[in-house]
Amino acid sequence: MTPRDMVVLAGRALTGGEDWAKPLARALGAHHPDGPRETIDPRSVSRWRTGAMEVLPWAAAALPQILREHAERLDEAIARLEERAGVMTEAALEIERELGELLEPPGLRP
Repeated sequence: MTPRDMVVLAGRALTGGEDWAKPLARALGAHHPDGPRETIDPRSVSRWRTGAMEVLPWAAAALPQILREHAERLDEAIARLEERAGVMTEAALEIERELGELLEPPGLRP
């Protein structure tokens, strides 16, 4: 796999689509060898994508870490969603039980 292929793979994995140069540039900013920054120039990422410019070694080396960090954020989001879904399911079941009791004919109640 070439460094260009790595950039493309990481960009797509980061965003799930084709519009990934700016998000990847922002993610790479935190890994800049001269110290963290908000972003690197997205035009550099675009040039790496097209092959117009060689991928900088530090950027290629940072890609696995960026995807690991992204995966951790996704795992945290999944856990929050699963927890919330459980709460919502319990609430829905309670509402169903209460409605069933309200709609049950009086002579059939235990």
